[in-house]
Order: sequence, then C-alpha cells, then structure tokens
Amino acid sequence: MSQENVDVVVIGAGHQGLVAATALADKGLSVVVVERSDVAGGAIRSGELTLPGFTHDYWATNMGLFLGSPYFAKHGAELGALGLKFAHSSTPYASAFPNGKNLKVVQDGDATAAMWSAHNAGDAQGWAALGALFGDFAGSYFPMYGNPLPSKGTWQGARALWKARGKKGSGELLRILLSSTRALGDRYFETPEAKSLLAAWGMHLDYAPDITGGAVFPLLECFLDMANGMSIVEGGASNLVNAMVALLEKKGGKVLLGTDVARILVNEKGAFGVRLANGEQILAKRGVISTVVLPVMVNNLLESSDVPAHMKQAAAHFRFGPGTMMVHLATNGPIPWSDSELAKFAYVHVGPYVDDMARTYQQSLAGEIPDEPLLVVGQSSAVDPSRAPEGKAVVWIQVRTLPNIPKGSTWAAQSERVADQVVAKLEKYAPGFTDTILGRHVMSPADLQAANPNLVGGDSVAGSHQLDQFLMRPSLDLGKYATEIPRLYIAGAGTWPGAGANAISGGLAAARLLKG
Repeated sequence: MSQENVDVVVIGAGHQGLVAATALADKGLSVVVVERSDVAGGAIRSGELTLPGFTHDYWATNMGLFLGSPYFAKHGAELGALGLKFAHSSTPYASAFPNGKNLKVVQDGDATAAMWSAHNAGDAQGWAALGALFGDFAGSYFPMYGNPLPSKGTWQGARALWKARGKKGSGELLRILLSSTRALGDRYFETPEAKSLLAAWGMHLDYAPDITGGAVFPLLECFLDMANGMSIVEGGASNLVNAMVALLEKKGGKVLLGTDVARILVNEKGAFGVRLANGEQILAKRGVISTVVLPVMVNNLLESSDVPAHMKQAAAHFRFGPGTMMVHLATNGPIPWSDSELAKFAYVHVGPYVDDMARTYQQSLAGEIPDEPLLVVGQSSAVDPSRAPEGKAVVWIQVRTLPNIPKGSTWAAQSERVADQVVAKLEKYAPGFTDTILGRHVMSPADLQAANPNLVGGDSVAGSHQLDQFLMRPSLDLGKYATEIPRLYIAGAGTWPGAGANAISGGLAAARLLKG
C-alpha cells in the first residue's frame, strides 16, 4: 500500500476546497486536494451539453459573489494572467408576467427608478425605501458575511449597525430579518408584480413566500445586482475553476482528480489523513479540511466510533431543501419573448405570482410535481456571445422547486415530462420558442445528487438556508469550521455563509487550521 505525506489534505475540489488549499499553499504548507470527480469545480462547471459549439454552465452561473470575495481581491490579477475573464451584463434581471406588465431592473439606477414610476407610484416609493435600507444593511452585513459565525466580528458588526441606525431604524432592519418574502412585499409594494419580483429571489434558496427570515436574500440580491450588474465567466464556468487549479499548482499544491476518499483517518490525536478507495493513504501532519456536507461526511467518510455524539446529532438534524432541475437548451437564436426587450437580460424570472410560488413549494414538499414551478431563465449567450455559434443561443433554465423524489415514481420516469412542461410554460411568454430549440439536456434532482454528493435530493444549495440553519451552519458549535474531532475542519456550502460562489468558507477554514 503506497503512502504520501503532506501537511494538509483537502477533500473536494469545488471552489471552496481550492480557496482553502491556495490559502494554505500561500503559507508554505504542502497541500493535496482530493476529488472524486474526473473534473474539478463541484457545482461550478461548464461544457457542451447539447450540441457542439454551445457551452452551458451546468449549475452555478452568476459570479457576482466571487468577484466581491477576499479571494478574488487577493488573487484576481493572478487569475487574469492565467486566462480568467468575465462577461458582464448591465441588464441583470427581470420578471415576466402573463399580463405583459414586465419588470426590468438595470444597472442604471435612474432608469430602474423610471421603470418603477411608470409601473406604479406606490411601488416606486417602496423600491426607494428598500434601497435606503439596503445601504444600511449591506454596510454591516457583508463584514459579518466574511467572518465566522458566531464570532467577535459578527457581533461588532451588529452593534455598529444598531448604533448607526438608532433604535427605530434598527427595529425596521430587524423586522426585515425576521420577515417572509410575502410580508416584505406586502409592506413595501402595492402590485402583485412587484411582490413577485421579491419572492422569486427567495426561491433561489428554499425561502418560499411564507417562510420566516426569507426577506433578507431578496433585499440583498435585488440591489446588489442593480448596483453591480451580473457577471458570468467568459467561455464557461469551468474556465474559472481551471484558473484556480492552475494558480494552486503554481504555488505548489496538487489536485488529484478521479480519486475517491473512502475514509478520513482518525487516531487519539485527531484526523491524520485519508484512505482512498484504492487502498492508498495520504497522511496529513496538520490536518484535513472536508468540503463534504456534514451528514454525508459523518455517515460515509468517518468511522462511527470516531464521531462524538453531539456531532452525530448535528448531522442527523441537518436539513436539505426541495429539489432543483436544470434544463439546458441550444436554440436557433434568442428567446422570442412577447416583450422583445427581455432578450437582453441575464436572468428572467417566470413565476408568475407569489401564490404560485407558495403552492409550488408545498407541492414539492408533498412529493407532487408542481403545476407552476418558478423558472429562472438564464440567457447566457446574451451576456457572453462566445457561448454559442453566431446567430444561435444558449439558454440556462433552473426550475425551482421540485420534490426530491416524485411521489409514487422516479425522476428517471418523470424528468423529460417535466422538461416538456417547462418548455410549454416558457412558450406562453415567448410564442414560437419551442420551434427554436435545436438541442436539450435535462438534469433532474436525482442527476444533481449523482453528480455531486453534496446536493442531496437535488437540493442545489446543499442544505436548507432557512434562518435557523443559515445562522447556525451546520450547527452552532460547528460554525467556526473546526469540528469536535481535532485537526478535522469543514468548509463548503454546508457551512457559513452557505451556498453560492462566494469563496468565503474555504479561506476561513484554512485560517482556522492555521490557528490550530
């Protein structure tokens, strides 16, 4: 049995694992990243899924959080020298409605304000009020976002916010923190279209319209995307991962692909390496960082006798949300929306209304195929024309939400039928769309889990982000990236600050390991 010795083993070559490994390599440590898949990237991946020449982002596509991360601030120039480029849209998102009263948010704040005024005066006032609250909230939230939770930094941020806003102003922010997306919409908007625009963003996570705590994410996304626009990786999301791997290797790190970890090795001193599925071992003098979600790590990668009772309990209580389907299309040109201006937007939400989203979520939890699932329509080639041959288009559709397993059936039996339903729904908003489709590739919730063990039940955000599990992720005692097993650390979407290409937890886990 062969054996390798390094300072740190990182399990998982998703972007958080690569962030962690790079931070450690920067400090002169020897690092090996072990990845079961034949490609790095985790949920950040692209390829020609439908037809040659059409490049699709498999799952993650919006890279706004990555561009705002400490990792990119430090390494952006190096990644650029390795070929990483981004394509930017100043028309980030819109919501389409069957009555034609479409809402279009653009990076030009004055133009967006004019859009709201033309739509409804009360909604325009509500949007302005939310924008002012966003400015206050973002100034304190994002410093907290980049710190472990709980930590001294997060409490300092909260105190600073309270001091800056005063009792009355802070009370309104607290109300938003505890509000559902429906309550937020009802408080600030008058029309069903405006209320739907907020609720659609909540559905990206598992915040159905009536879930407490769902208001924060829509508040942040609505105004961040208006301020910054939306960016995707030029040429496909895998180009980001390839640059990250190249940077790590340049610093002396190693990435082993197609290499499955069978067991995290633990002795009386703590984690000391991993045993691979082929029987080989990689020993780690400083420790192991796992980006595998807690339940999968505890149940599949650790001996039961090595896991403290409280850690077992935390794994057992960790919840996953409903499933997601991806429908990737190659088309003979842009989507022929009834409102042709929609064709230039990076995202178009097709709900249509708040009650539809609430019903969709409940149907998903009951194992039923929803009759009106939310469609997040990503128009990748409108942002990055290199994604498709000239005159053609790439369409990225995320279907939210769906059951993890359809009641009385399987996703193998249902996925193409649901994809047909998705296309038929979009046809109502874009007559003639069906006839433009040249190729289709469907990824059901079961396919998502098969591709990435962190996406249990097809939960595309690797665990519920509802308030209790978002603020205590994966649990209160494990929120600082060190587990109860000495020298075993955790990162990834199953830890604070959760899913998205935020490049945060990997760096925080590396810092925790270095601290000892």
